Amino acid sequence: MRLCPERARVPVFYDASYRLPFAGLELSTGVEPRRVDFTTWYLLETGAVRAEDVHRPRPVSYAQLARVHSAVYLESLGRPETLARIFAVDPSDVPVDAVLDSLRHACGGTLEATRMALARRRSVANLAGGYHHAAPGQGGGFCALNDLAVALKAVREEGFSGRTVVLDLDAHPPDGTAACLAEDSKVWIGSISGSDWGTVAGVDEVLLPRNAGDAEYLGALEALLARMPRADLAFVIAGGDVLHADRFGCLGLSLEGARRRDRLVARALRGVPQVWVPGGGYHEDSWKVFAGSILVLGGRGHQPIQARFDPLSARFQRISRMLSKEPLTDWEPITQEDLEGSRGFTLSAESRVLGYYTAQSLEYSLFRYGVLTHLERLGYGPLRVEVGPTGAGDRIQLLGRAGGQEHLLVDCVLERRRLGEDTYLFVNWLTLRHPLAHFSALRPQLPGQEVPGLGLSREAAEMLMLMADRLKLDGVAFRPMWFHLAVVARARFRFVDPAQQGRFEALMRDLARVPLLVATRLVAEGRVRLNGQPYAWEAQDMVSRHAPLRDDEAIAQERERCRFSVE
Repeated sequence: MRLCPERARVPVFYDASYRLPFAGLELSTGVEPRRVDFTTWYLLETGAVRAEDVHRPRPVSYAQLARVHSAVYLESLGRPETLARIFAVDPSDVPVDAVLDSLRHACGGTLEATRMALARRRSVANLAGGYHHAAPGQGGGFCALNDLAVALKAVREEGFSGRTVVLDLDAHPPDGTAACLAEDSKVWIGSISGSDWGTVAGVDEVLLPRNAGDAEYLGALEALLARMPRADLAFVIAGGDVLHADRFGCLGLSLEGARRRDRLVARALRGVPQVWVPGGGYHEDSWKVFAGSILVLGGRGHQPIQARFDPLSARFQRISRMLSKEPLTDWEPITQEDLEGSRGFTLSAESRVLGYYTAQSLEYSLFRYGVLTHLERLGYGPLRVEVGPTGAGDRIQLLGRAGGQEHLLVDCVLERRRLGEDTYLFVNWLTLRHPLAHFSALRPQLPGQEVPGLGLSREAAEMLMLMADRLKLDGVAFRPMWFHLAVVARARFRFVDPAQQGRFEALMRDLARVPLLVATRLVAEGRVRLNGQPYAWEAQDMVSRHAPLRDDEAIAQERERCRFSVE
C-alpha cells in the first residue's frame, strides 16, 4: 500500500552495487551493509520516491578520480590489504574488483546528482556517498574515495565556477574533504561533530560535547547556518551516525532531532542547487535518518517512519508476491505420461523440496531475491542448485566455482514438523559458507564454524519465512546450537518455552557489555554462571510464527529471576 500522498518528486541515484561486498563487515564491525538498500526500499515501498525517479549512475572514470587522488594511492586500491585497512575487514574478505565497482558507482552517483542539481536548480540525492575521510593520498574510516571532491572538481572542469558550500553533518570531522578541496578558494566547509580530532584547516567546525542531545545540537546548527555564506551549489552530508548510541558516533540525537536538523538545513538552502548524501551511520536505525532526509526534501518532513518497519521483509514480500504470479516449476508442453507411453519406459519423479520446489525454481528465486548476484560479487560463479532427500529431510545445496574448483556455499535441510498444535517449516541444518575468506583477528572463528559465513543470515531467514507462507505452514522453527545463533535470530524468532525465552533475554541483558564474539565463546566454554551455578547453553526450539506467541508475563518473571555472571 502506498502510504504517501503525491507531493514534491525527489530525484535519487541508486544502484544495487552500492552494497559493499564484504561478507564479514556486519560481524566484525557492527556496520549494517544493507543500509543504503534499506533506505531505498523504504522510499519505494511507501511511495515517497517513484521508481521513475530512481536513476542508475555510471561509474566515475579513473581520470576523474585522478583529479582528486594521487596516482600512488589509486594504484594501492588494487591491493586487498589497502581496502581491508580502510574498511576494517580481513584481506581475504575483499573482492577487489567488486569493491572498486561499488565505490566508483557511488562516486558516479554523487557526480551525476551534482550535474542534475545544477541543471535543474533543485535538490537531488545520492543514496550512497559522503566519504569525507578520504584524502588525496589515503583513505580511512570506511572512506576510500572522496565522492564530493570528485564531483565538484568534475563540474569545475565542465565550467561551473560558483561558490560552493559543504555542510558536513556527519558525527566526525571532514578531514579528507578539507584536504581534497584545500586549493579551491570558492569552497566553504561547515561541520558539527562530536569527535575532537584537533583543528581541521579550512573548516568552520563546531565541536559538541559527547552525547550532546537535540536541543544543544540544533542550537549549534542554527548558529552555523547563520554563518554559512550564500552559495551557488551545496553539498549536504546528512550523517546517520548522529543518533544516540551509534556504534562509532559520539552524539546523542533522536530520530526526530535528526529530522528537525534536516528541516532547518532544507529551509536555509531553499532555492540553492543541492546534493544530499548519507555519510556514516552505525546504528540499527541509521537508515531511517537518510530516509527522513528524503522525506524532508519531498515535502513530507513530518511523516513518521514506523518503528517496526522492516525494509528487507517488505522488499522480499513484494518479490514473493511477484513470484506467486509466475510459475515456479518448469513448464512442460509434453506430459510425463506422454513421454513414458511413447518411449516405453518410466521416468523417475523430479526431486522437489517438500513436494513443491524444484532446483530450477529455487535457483530462479535466489536470483530474484538478489542472492546470486551478491555471491557473484564475492567471487563465485557459475552457481547452481542441487536438491534431494536425506534421512533428516529435504536438502538444498547451492554450489559455486572459484579458484578452479566448486565450493559448497549453502547447505540446508528442511522438513515439516509439528510443534504443539502448529506445523512448521523446520530447519534441521543451515550453513552459509564463504570458503574464499579466512578466519583472522578481525574475523575470528565462531563455535560450530568450519569456514567464515556469507553475511546473508537475514536474507536466509526472510526466504524461509516466505517458503513457510507459500507452503501454508504456521511459521519457521529451528534449534540454535550456539548462543550467537539465537542472538542473530532474535528479531524474528523466540523460544517456544517461555521460561527458556526469559533466561535467554536475561543472558543477553547480563552479557550486553561483552562483544558477541566473546560472549558466545564464554557460553560455549561453560564460563557463564546462572544465579551462581554453572550454566550450559540450552539448545531448544525457536520459532517465528505468522501469529505471535504470547506468555509475556511468564517470560518477564523468568527474566527477572535470572542473573548471569562470567567466571
